[in-house]
Amino acid sequence: MNTELIQNASKDSNKMLNHKMKILLDIGQTLMENGADCSRIVRDMRRAAVHLRIPSEQIQSHVTYTTLMLCVSDGERSFTQFRKCLKHGVNLAVLAAVSKLTWRILRGNTPLDPIERAINRIRERPLCYPDWIIALGAAVGSGGSCKLFGGSWTEALVATIAALMGFLAHRTSTRYAFNPYACAMITGFVATLGAWIIPVALGLPTMWYALVACTIFLMPGFPSINAASDLLNRFTTSGMTRAMDTMLIIGGMTFGIAFAILVAGVHNISDVHIQPTDSYLNQAIAAILAAGGFSIMFNTPKKLLAIVAIEGIVTMLIRNVLMLEFGLPQAIGSFAAAAVVGIAALKIIHIVHTPNTLLIIPPVIPLIPCVLLYRLLFAVLHIQTISVEELLEALRFGVNGVTIILAVVVGVSIPNIFIQKRIEAQQQREISAIIAQRETED
Repeated sequence: MNTELIQNASKDSNKMLNHKMKILLDIGQTLMENGADCSRIVRDMRRAAVHLRIPSEQIQSHVTYTTLMLCVSDGERSFTQFRKCLKHGVNLAVLAAVSKLTWRILRGNTPLDPIERAINRIRERPLCYPDWIIALGAAVGSGGSCKLFGGSWTEALVATIAALMGFLAHRTSTRYAFNPYACAMITGFVATLGAWIIPVALGLPTMWYALVACTIFLMPGFPSINAASDLLNRFTTSGMTRAMDTMLIIGGMTFGIAFAILVAGVHNISDVHIQPTDSYLNQAIAAILAAGGFSIMFNTPKKLLAIVAIEGIVTMLIRNVLMLEFGLPQAIGSFAAAAVVGIAALKIIHIVHTPNTLLIIPPVIPLIPCVLLYRLLFAVLHIQTISVEELLEALRFGVNGVTIILAVVVGVSIPNIFIQKRIEAQQQREISAIIAQRETED
């Protein structure tokens, strides 16, 4: 067992230096497979490398969506290691745990073996919630989004049940190792068909808002925001791969939804609007359900749920006030709401000691304008029977929906655009102070 204090890489044997590189790749792989963007992966790996006494000028890293490469060269010897990332998901508790670990080992001057054991514990740790709570969280998040879109509480309940059916279908298809895009297709089909069947079985009219909200839990919010972050931080290859993955997920989901629509014989949703008409109290309750539900689905630590719920309320309040009271377009309202959440998270993370990713994405998922995208989908499915004016109107809704999505993505990415360099410089000063104190003690 290696419990000795870590020495400078120049004094390491070849075996020891490769061991250190393995630990760095373990950290990077854990982050990549659980929803971190490339900037965070490189930052956490370099922070750990400082603790492992590998000088920054001797280490080079190359990060893509499926492969991590690490090269360490001191002028006399050079080693390169690759690591494949075979699965991709979202587990915010793991991201928080790895971030805290890299700071903890740096401050505590931790030996190698305890670091390896800690990484293995993080990778093998159980989820914060049982499976049935996660399924319920995804369903409730979709139901809350239905209410935020302008539906009634009855429609929100139907959307919740339909989303639960879709989530269970997704889990089942994933368990049988189906292609992930086929899983999205199956999920979209089951959820949409469920949202149509439930009112029919109860003798009720079609609940349009339930139809458009029941699949929002499947929207690839994390991949799209990570894609924007990677592109903004010049990780172009990874950003383009994430963007393509996002498009394929949406494509699979859209195919499933379209098939369900054809089976159900649904013809028109032109009367469905996304303008919220409820009181601010009802909107606040729906925002809590949506943000809290999606946070549970993403395995956010329990202690952060209240903060995310409050952020959800603030997000909806800002968007609705700008839309309803000031008459601004929804894209501007959504951008402002996402930007406020992104900037506020920079202060909150220092209070709760957690990565900002945990606080900025779950509250903005309900901003995704499913209704507008559905209108475009219906027009495409019925292109042979609709008029030119109806087609142009549907295209206008589709462009508006894409614009809102881009506004949300750019809004939450504002810290990366304007403030990230300053944050990294501040963290580097703290790391340098820790190293200087360690060398004084040595």
